[in-house]
Amino acid sequence: MADLRIALDAFDGPLDLLLHLVQQAEVDIQELPISQIADQFVRHVEQGLAGLDVDRAGEFLVMASHLLVLKSRALLPRDAEVDEEELDPRLDLVRQLLAYKRFKDAAGGLDARARAQEGRFGVRATPEDARPEDAPIEVDLFALVDAFRRLLKETGDDTVVAMPRERLPITHFVGIIFERLVAEGGAMSFRALVGAKPDRGYVIGAFLALLELVKLRKVRVVQETSTGDIEVKVHEDAMQPEGAIDRDLAAVQALEASEPKAATGMRVVFMGSPAFAVPALRSLCGAGMAPVLVVTQPDREAGRGKRLRATAVALAAEELNLAVLRTADVNGRDARDEIGSSTPDVIVTAGFGQKLGGTLLALPPRGCVNVHASLLPLYRGASPIAAAIRDGQRTTGVTLFRMDEHLDRGPVIASVEVPIGPDDTLDDVSSRLGEAGADLLVRTLPRWAAGEIDPVEQDHARATYVKKLAKDDGAVDWTRSAERVRDHIRAMAAWPGASTRWMSPSGREPLPLVLHRAVVLEGVAPPVAVGPGFVLAAGKDGVDVACATGVLRVLRLQAPGGKPMSAREFLNGRPITGGDRFG
Repeated sequence: MADLRIALDAFDGPLDLLLHLVQQAEVDIQELPISQIADQFVRHVEQGLAGLDVDRAGEFLVMASHLLVLKSRALLPRDAEVDEEELDPRLDLVRQLLAYKRFKDAAGGLDARARAQEGRFGVRATPEDARPEDAPIEVDLFALVDAFRRLLKETGDDTVVAMPRERLPITHFVGIIFERLVAEGGAMSFRALVGAKPDRGYVIGAFLALLELVKLRKVRVVQETSTGDIEVKVHEDAMQPEGAIDRDLAAVQALEASEPKAATGMRVVFMGSPAFAVPALRSLCGAGMAPVLVVTQPDREAGRGKRLRATAVALAAEELNLAVLRTADVNGRDARDEIGSSTPDVIVTAGFGQKLGGTLLALPPRGCVNVHASLLPLYRGASPIAAAIRDGQRTTGVTLFRMDEHLDRGPVIASVEVPIGPDDTLDDVSSRLGEAGADLLVRTLPRWAAGEIDPVEQDHARATYVKKLAKDDGAVDWTRSAERVRDHIRAMAAWPGASTRWMSPSGREPLPLVLHRAVVLEGVAPPVAVGPGFVLAAGKDGVDVACATGVLRVLRLQAPGGKPMSAREFLNGRPITGGDRFG
């Protein structure tokens, strides 16, 4: 597309310039690169703005603002093809909105010039009460960006929203967010809206949904000047849950349908159960690949009250208004029939917890793809995350592979590495792997479905296997090094817990303990005459325990029926002393 410097006054108006750029594109209207045209339009306006009078400059600025909002709203990626070796196509929403703000600031400057001209000539072209009331929308947008960036910082990135090409906003997210606001009486804080510990995909989805609602004039975003907290409020005339909002959402759907999208048309059945699988489910929805059916384990009794609790995937699927099948036997006739009636092109599994039989494996044309939480062929099996932490690994990852009748042996489609920090627990690593797997899935699945990827056979000679964790696997082995005992505690933190017994020379009944956090005392060795598990010292800083090599300081622990507490708090009621033993 040509990009010569042109004079704005050579055009009848902004629409004339826009039509000129469209004609220069020389593409079919259905393939119009709106993102590129918006960038060119903005560039020409920036170059020629100073040479225009106030009225004409204002017209061009209004069109530029609309194009920037359209580009941000649609999350259009860059138009050039991207080599797979590069980073994914990126779009920085914050940058786009700040560009929008720059043009609105310029518009404000023009407004000041217009008022000065009115003073000079004694003429008011636009009555004061007829000026467009668009300032509150800009205030809303940038207050919302501030809150968005703060929340993103908690999920790992507070400056750039890195969105793979396939992760586009979904319209039904707008309805979900609006319904939550109405159900809460019309006002909620942004943090309450996304939850105490939101995943990255949900934060981005909520942000995009609120942008839509702000532009539909359904909500306002108010920032407290003293605290900086953000509150989302529904406009009084928008509190009706039906009627106007439905019409507006239909208009949004029609607009989105007219814009370029990475629509896949793929029919996906998703199978998963734990929290690890939730980011993948949300990302499929955000990428225009919402599953036609979600299959998960049945609700199970949990807690002291033995109340039935749904899986994390079931809760997320219901929130996303997806069809859910709960089954204890995915290979049974009823489950197979329901999955078959969904006519999937591909089945995606992530921590599902059941082995798929031959009938299901052969059902979808593009097979069954598993999101596995390790770099295969290492750590095949049911507890790869705990095993990697327990073994002191500093790197793990996620592998997508085509499933066959053997456990985690299928050919690899794609993989990505993820670091493990020295203090990371199973929950920390699982959360990180879940997000990495979600991004890998939405980047890879369309290419896999299109037949563009040839899977690579695993190196079976390097394979290692890990079984499902049992209660007894939590027992601490003090005859190992202090580093390995620390890693064991990190790996077992979520379940079953790193368990040991506190034994005293007095002959008191041994007391079971669960260890939650510990550190290795660098450069400290236990006395030669002291065996593994013996307590060397206990005080406010922790409980020092001898290992086969090195000394471990226990910082946080728990007694039966109690809650986890610091060593200092624990010792206030239970005086562990040197000479006691853990084992």
